[in-house]
Amino acid sequence: MVGTDRRDPSRAEVVVIGGGMVGLASAIALRERGLDVLLCDPGEARARTSFGNAGVLSRGSILPMAGPALWGKLPAYLRNADRSLRLRHAHVLRVLPWTAHFLAAARASAWRRAAAALAPLTAAAYGEHERLAARARVSHLLRRNGWIKLYRTEAAFAGAALEREILRDHGVALDILNGAALRDLEPALVRPYARAMLLPETGAVGDPGALVEAFEALFADLGGRRINAGITGLTPGEGGWVLRHDAGEVRARQVVLAAGAASAAIARPLGYRFAFAAERGYHRHYALHPESPPLTRPVLDTGAGSIIAPMGEGRVRVLSGVELNAREAPPDYRQIEAASTEAAGTLRLGNTLDNQPWMGARPSTPDGMPVIGRAPRHAGLIFAFGHGHIGLSTGPITGRLVADLVTGSEPTVPLAPFAPERLLRWPRLRTGSVA
Repeated sequence: MVGTDRRDPSRAEVVVIGGGMVGLASAIALRERGLDVLLCDPGEARARTSFGNAGVLSRGSILPMAGPALWGKLPAYLRNADRSLRLRHAHVLRVLPWTAHFLAAARASAWRRAAAALAPLTAAAYGEHERLAARARVSHLLRRNGWIKLYRTEAAFAGAALEREILRDHGVALDILNGAALRDLEPALVRPYARAMLLPETGAVGDPGALVEAFEALFADLGGRRINAGITGLTPGEGGWVLRHDAGEVRARQVVLAAGAASAAIARPLGYRFAFAAERGYHRHYALHPESPPLTRPVLDTGAGSIIAPMGEGRVRVLSGVELNAREAPPDYRQIEAASTEAAGTLRLGNTLDNQPWMGARPSTPDGMPVIGRAPRHAGLIFAFGHGHIGLSTGPITGRLVADLVTGSEPTVPLAPFAPERLLRWPRLRTGSVA
């Protein structure tokens, strides 16, 4: 410990804002390096994206949502006729800055650049998950038998040729299956599919919520401290930072902002205006029919725009596509209802296990890459947010990179593509942002 009285709740060497996977892993990595760390989060476990996602830890998650195929689907997206994306039109003016830059990133050249930047990050992700899970004594929550993308028609499979080319270019293993091979591999699938792509290096978490809880316990066992409170202000102070929260304030030498979809709002008073959107998503749990074989790995049905993931014996999680809407808007369950109907044609489902669907908001940047780096105008402030669909997967490796930045070590993954400046340079971002 360096010059910090750990019994004083108003002081810490480093404050980490955000208790999702990225913030929690950052706090653990900093404790592992001997720093006195205070984690600040409202403590609403179910509200965190890490709690509610598909649990996929994919080496192949290197292709952002904004890709060249978007242009052909744009008319359907604008009509809300494609299940993978739902746009709340009353909210469209608020998301226009993000949308403009999102569309600008939907080019093959931008897709390839993003893949090259993300490949080292995702390649290191599973190993860091394994290390932390072993320390937290929950290695049983991880498995590595791949995940599958399903194509209902030969045309849909042919339309994904560029994706397969880029994956192969970056050494991502993939196996192409016909309908018969798919049925042999996953007999639980009753819907016929023309083709499937198996990514065998992908891992999965059998219970993302339990994994987060285990990492929280690990952080406490390592001597980390926590405040369950909402952030009310963040300002530079003498020798560091002053963080105001619901129950008081904390002074710290350095701050890590890893608050997911709330990060843009926290950074804005400091003059940082990011093109940033909240991608909302929903899930619902179902029991499998007693006579159904188990589903052994997550599957993405590209025709439905939704994912089905096994979550323990006899239970699956059905996850919707993306909803672009204000983070605080009331839930709109139409997407998850449609996804559930499609899932009932894909598996033999039993009863629903939830009183109502879960909803969360992913932090989304227009180029599909996270923000990881030092704040350009404030010493001692580290940004680590905007991971979109890969926050759970790349959270532990991001935590290690954050610890490198805080301690002045050389990062183990190139961080230049994730620098905050890439977003702040865009002219419109100096006058407006999206949260």
